[in-house]
Amino acid sequence: MTTRRQILARFTAVAGFAGGYAALHALGLTGSEAWAGMPDLKPGSGAGVRVAIVGAGPAGLAAAYELGKAGYHCTILEARDRAGGRNWTVRRGSEIVYTNGTKQICDFEDGQYFNAGPARIPAHHQATLGYCREFGVAMETEVNWSGRARIQVDRLNGGKPIEMRQAIFDYRGHMAELLAKVGKAGALDQTFTGDDKDRLMEGLSTWGHLSEQLTYQGADPSGYEVEPAAGAQSPKPKPPLPLNVVGDPFVQAVSTFADAADFQATMQQPVGGMDRIPAAFEARLGNVIRKGCEVKRIRKTSKKGKAGVDIFYFDKVTGQAEVLSADYCICTVPLPVLAGIESDFAKPVKAAIEKNKGINVGGYKIAFQSPRFWESKDHIYGGLSFTDRDTFATWYPSDRFHAAEGVIIAGYAFNGRMGERTMSEQVAYARETIDRLHPGMGGAMKHPAIVNWTQIPYSQGLAAFLSDTDRAAYDLLSQPDGPIYFAGDHLSFVSSWQQGAFCSAHRVVNLIAERQRSLTA
Repeated sequence: MTTRRQILARFTAVAGFAGGYAALHALGLTGSEAWAGMPDLKPGSGAGVRVAIVGAGPAGLAAAYELGKAGYHCTILEARDRAGGRNWTVRRGSEIVYTNGTKQICDFEDGQYFNAGPARIPAHHQATLGYCREFGVAMETEVNWSGRARIQVDRLNGGKPIEMRQAIFDYRGHMAELLAKVGKAGALDQTFTGDDKDRLMEGLSTWGHLSEQLTYQGADPSGYEVEPAAGAQSPKPKPPLPLNVVGDPFVQAVSTFADAADFQATMQQPVGGMDRIPAAFEARLGNVIRKGCEVKRIRKTSKKGKAGVDIFYFDKVTGQAEVLSADYCICTVPLPVLAGIESDFAKPVKAAIEKNKGINVGGYKIAFQSPRFWESKDHIYGGLSFTDRDTFATWYPSDRFHAAEGVIIAGYAFNGRMGERTMSEQVAYARETIDRLHPGMGGAMKHPAIVNWTQIPYSQGLAAFLSDTDRAAYDLLSQPDGPIYFAGDHLSFVSSWQQGAFCSAHRVVNLIAERQRSLTA
């Protein structure tokens, strides 16, 4: 049986350890955290209590919303000119600015977009979906796996792409035939009774689509060489690919990625872009969010014996330095960014942040607007194709099927190598990937937009898996440092998902509510 550790090793061989680890999380292979439900604070219980929240990502937005319902006076300081954090939908006119000063302006046509950060929601991520229900965010199916999507590896099958369905069902057929041969040879006689062995052989035959002779000769789930039609055009399955091709570790790892609990159907996405979620929060929070406010320093205070916090920030809109005073602070800033903010955190807290400031794993997406050739020519509707190139995954849109054009993500990678190229080299390389998957179509793609999260200000990475890499730091930062609480997906076991950010925010909201009850009891 292929273990998760073995799958990690396969991805690591392609992307390096950090890239492989990020791939597992992004592909949903590292598990999820149970969710206790929405906070249920008593209305009015927070009256007169001021909470400063640093960051208007999902954690900050949810914390402000839940505390606000209980009467807490919340203010969110957000350095960007938008809410959402890594929940970012890139559209026409979006500025993509890197830490080195490089800037792109997205020039998709109106109505076209791509989700640069989170792009799908698992069915069991009910914190995320709960907000979508509560706010009336229209949802649609996100097609995460397509049997017609492709796997392309230069060293396999003469470099020609393999359909997902053929990788899965040819492998199943070959393995069923091998097991049947073992059974017929008597190797299972000590394990199975005669009746059990007969049932096993019957099950293998059905599972592997074996012939009456218990051999695998191809099957329609793998796709057709000749499609069924009328008259004399009867269906003809594709000839089986060799076991050393479909059984290759990379092929098996990527063809079965949707088996993971987080990736099983049905997944969802908001109609019109993932940023519909932060927009729904923003509509309810209004002027609670102060955009363009870059936090420079966080300092604890004690006034008349009461603990509090001062947040020193620069308002990029007014050009003024300001101070926000509050009773509590919820800090949702990613660790690489937080390490650069002056603070008087406790020494162990500062040490944990400093130690893990390089923890963020990079994520990379390059998207193009294009005629929807993957639908019209190759009959692929949603899903992901994979190569062992630096672009790794190609992601097809799940919205507006049969429209004239759409946005295809020609590279979704975690290995960091795409970002080492110049912008023009990245575009050319991504087009080459498409040419390998869909010969002759790389040139059809236009209006490239590139988001390399390692170089995006105020994020500096896609995710930080702190609970796995430094459990002591995770446990420490999960507790308050006086009036300061830390939240974000990096302080959950669901890092890289919005669910993790919401779970973390809900936990902190409950901690503050419990502390406030103890002070007023």
